[in-house]
Amino acid sequence: MQTILIVEDDKTIAESITFILEQDSFNCKWFGTGHGALEYINNNEVDLILLDVGLPDISGFDVLRKVREKYSLPVIIISARDDESDQVLGLEGLGANAYVTKPLSPRLVVAHVRAQLRIGQPNTNTNSGASKFSINHAMQRVVFNEIELTLTPAEFKILSHLVKNPNRVHSREFLMSIIWDRPHGSDIKTINTHIKSIRKRLHTVDENSDFIETHRGIGYSLIE
Repeated sequence: MQTILIVEDDKTIAESITFILEQDSFNCKWFGTGHGALEYINNNEVDLILLDVGLPDISGFDVLRKVREKYSLPVIIISARDDESDQVLGLEGLGANAYVTKPLSPRLVVAHVRAQLRIGQPNTNTNSGASKFSINHAMQRVVFNEIELTLTPAEFKILSHLVKNPNRVHSREFLMSIIWDRPHGSDIKTINTHIKSIRKRLHTVDENSDFIETHRGIGYSLIE
């Protein structure tokens, strides 16, 4: 039975979604706070997250950012915010798989859940993304082609995020937010320098490796 994590502070909405998902044979876990959900995710297998943006303790966007640092499981945002900028941030900037606005149709939510699970994205908490990489978050280590890379803390954060979320373009601004919670206007070109260094370290192991692709004017992606 697949587990759906519902992160929603409105009990009525959470119960409505839980009821219809359980009718479709899903196992549901509900948390009304972001911190509680993150603790659960880090200690249990989850197949998909339904994530509200307006949580009482931390923003759902911050929850998504922390999830994407480690995991590639599907995340569907459910939010009363229907501004285009919020939707672009959630989908493109932070890597949500879908964005559903309130008021919710429970059956539409179920349809989104089933659609995302059919796509076949990884749905367990794993320690590797792209096949040639192995990541140990506890030890802050990345192994490439069975050789451990020597990385700075910033390089580890960038590379591990790219590996966990392959074939997806990540803006320079978002990669900066991974390194610093509050960039404070830091030079965006810093990311270019980190990427150049990461590529150099990969080429030291395999001179023909060219996994990191540049998307001019936007950012970078890791090709699996």
